[in-house]
Amino acid sequence: MSKKTVVFMMLFAFVLGSFTVTNAATIKAVKVSGNIPIAADDPFWTRYGPTWNKHTVVDLDPQMITNPMWPAPATKWVNVRAVNNGKEIAVRLSWTDPTRNDIMVQSQQYRDQAAIMFPVNQSGEEPPFTMGGDGERVNIWQWKATWDKEGAGVSGNVGMLDMEDQYKFMAMGSGSYYMYEPGGKLSGMNFSTGVGDRSVASKNQGAGDISKRRSYVDFGMGKNEGVFNPARATGNILADASMRISPIEDLNAEGFSTLTTQAHQDVLGSGNWSNNRWSVVFKRALATADANDTQFKGNKTPMGIAVWNGQNKERNGQKAVTQWQTLQY
Repeated sequence: MSKKTVVFMMLFAFVLGSFTVTNAATIKAVKVSGNIPIAADDPFWTRYGPTWNKHTVVDLDPQMITNPMWPAPATKWVNVRAVNNGKEIAVRLSWTDPTRNDIMVQSQQYRDQAAIMFPVNQSGEEPPFTMGGDGERVNIWQWKATWDKEGAGVSGNVGMLDMEDQYKFMAMGSGSYYMYEPGGKLSGMNFSTGVGDRSVASKNQGAGDISKRRSYVDFGMGKNEGVFNPARATGNILADASMRISPIEDLNAEGFSTLTTQAHQDVLGSGNWSNNRWSVVFKRALATADANDTQFKGNKTPMGIAVWNGQNKERNGQKAVTQWQTLQY
């Protein structure tokens, strides 16, 4: 054990105090032939597939390393399965969650999420499991329930959710939000057209017939936003769904507060919520041309896991986590 590892573990023990950290597990990927389905509810991943009775239950720990700490995460364990067909590797996570949190457009809404993490450098000493360290880059694959609901990789910007998807009787204009009633009457509000002294109050532009308005109207996130979405104009994947190839974001980090979206997205997958349970598949080629990706060239790699429960208001560092596990492939 290196000096750096000893120092880190001493710090880790000091921060956790009497908290008990679970032992690392070994997840063995099943050798398969043919295509690996990304649909998490495909029979391939159930009792009719090659991974039946070949799963590993991994205990999750509170995130108690850095502020804001999270001593009571909602998710206590995750069921892990993995497969390797010689060209691709896939990992399926499954955990209990009685609430489906896959929309996040209102204030105080939080989404369900899950992530797995690998060292980019597969030789030498393991990087800190706290999202790597300076010069010790990790590759993180993060699934987002909201991206799944929006059809990431299929629907593009048209599928992105907005306020009118949360509130049934709502239309959005360029100046503000206008609530309207099922009958098509404006809810006690008139609005003006024109600018300055030429502004004229209008009483005949009812919200029920949007086509009669003279003001700019956004018919939904991604449907008619144009220059009114600067985040999309700058190529931010969080605002531009056309940049997403799946509900899983391909990221890098070198320690806390360094999480960065990769310029090239390579990870496929999808999630499924059924019977109070989330199941999520992550899939990628064993080798890619991206230097920021983990290259699966040996037969095993450290793997970290994190799960966020939206109903428990978990986000960012407030989550359930593991130390490094071992994925044998």
